[in-house]
Amino acid sequence: MLRIPANQKQINKYFAGRNCLKSVPTDWEQFVNLCTIRSGGSMVQFKPYYYQKLISSLMDEFNNIVCVKSRQLGLTQIILSKFLHRASLNPAYSGMAFMRNGDDASAISRRARQMLTGLNDYIIPDSDNVGYLKLKALGEIYFKNSSREGSRSYDSVLDFLFDEAAFSENIQQIYAASSPSGALAGDKITKMVISTPSAKSGWYWDKLNENNDGVDIEQLCIDVADGKVYKDIPGLYWFVDKASTVKLIVHWKAHPIYSQIENYLEYRMQQDGTDWETVLREYDLRFIDSTVAVFDSNLVRCGAIGQLEHCRDREAVYYAGIDCSTTGDDYTVCMILKESHDTFSVVALYRKRKETSQYHLYQITELLNKYEPEITAIETTGGVGQVYLEQLSNQCKHLKFESIKTTGDSKPALVSTLQLALEKKTLTYPQNSPIVEELLSFRRQGKKLEAATGKHDDTVLALCFALSVINRNKPFIDVSKIKIKSRWDD
Repeated sequence: MLRIPANQKQINKYFAGRNCLKSVPTDWEQFVNLCTIRSGGSMVQFKPYYYQKLISSLMDEFNNIVCVKSRQLGLTQIILSKFLHRASLNPAYSGMAFMRNGDDASAISRRARQMLTGLNDYIIPDSDNVGYLKLKALGEIYFKNSSREGSRSYDSVLDFLFDEAAFSENIQQIYAASSPSGALAGDKITKMVISTPSAKSGWYWDKLNENNDGVDIEQLCIDVADGKVYKDIPGLYWFVDKASTVKLIVHWKAHPIYSQIENYLEYRMQQDGTDWETVLREYDLRFIDSTVAVFDSNLVRCGAIGQLEHCRDREAVYYAGIDCSTTGDDYTVCMILKESHDTFSVVALYRKRKETSQYHLYQITELLNKYEPEITAIETTGGVGQVYLEQLSNQCKHLKFESIKTTGDSKPALVSTLQLALEKKTLTYPQNSPIVEELLSFRRQGKKLEAATGKHDDTVLALCFALSVINRNKPFIDVSKIKIKSRWDD
């Protein structure tokens, strides 16, 4: 269908009324002072605080900002005001705000329209769609639900907001999809990733920690919250990482009103009707979430002091755990665990995916023959493990094997064995191994124990299998006999 170009009469009609409007201030602070916001039960003039002005300046200077913040600081509103200002100055402007869910998207859309009520002499809204705000003859802003929507069908988007990124399940895919949408914008694009803390795993946690050149972001957040580290005012700190991304920390102490409230955290707990852990996470920048995280992050960190060993220690005893996979995205893992003086350490690890079973078997056989584990535990629940068990039993007749079947009842027991080893601090593994990330991303989802979305748990399970056969007096597979006995068959 051919699109008929607009004639001059139609163009004049569309722009009618624009000529009598005042010019929008080019300075953001002057612009935002004209906006109205809801505060204390009434509509008031928007007068930004220092940390809010800083965010505006950072958005003008940098293309990428990742922010960790306390709740109730108005960061989303200040970023939205920046989008509105840019849309008011550029007819070709397009911004996109991804919120945690549909309710949040609707709420921020309403707040945008509330801000515009103070700009009636400057701007005319040209749409009533809750997910789309178009300014007449000017720019536009989209409000999206992160749980189900991407940005593939939009061109030349200049600004992106990814709000509460730690709590959006599909945020990684949405962020990746935003790149083509902003490709034509070049270095004019701004991406804002902000959130309150959650567990120390997932895409947001990785984004916050990447390219930091040794900076411990968790400890830095604690120091900012405690007032030990700040820039200009307590509760505010930022630095530029190796990839020229701003890492911004905003604590409630940067708020001129909240910082004057005595025992503010206790006040928030009473006002919000929540528990102390939630208050620490949402207001005091603590990355804790025991409701879903299975392994304590501090214990995981304590265990990450081991090293791989390339030679067998004849004075030590070894065990192995194998988690098998097909040719999909999951990894096949063989982990060698060394026992010495009642402590256990991961000294060798095979971890590959998208290889043939023959390749996996060859590599695993080499590893088993090198370390000669007392018992090798293999999961056989899915069927592919049974094939590995039979093949390895034939190729390593001098070794002993045990079949492990993971069920809804047995898996928690296996995981508990690993938890106990971490708590007793009798288990170590290399800091740069995938074990650390997989332990941190292992979650409790309802009744299930599994990796967080987009993560893997193959090394965690292989470690559980190896630990489960530490007691050499438990039943094991005798390869001299055809019948395979499993300790989980009872």
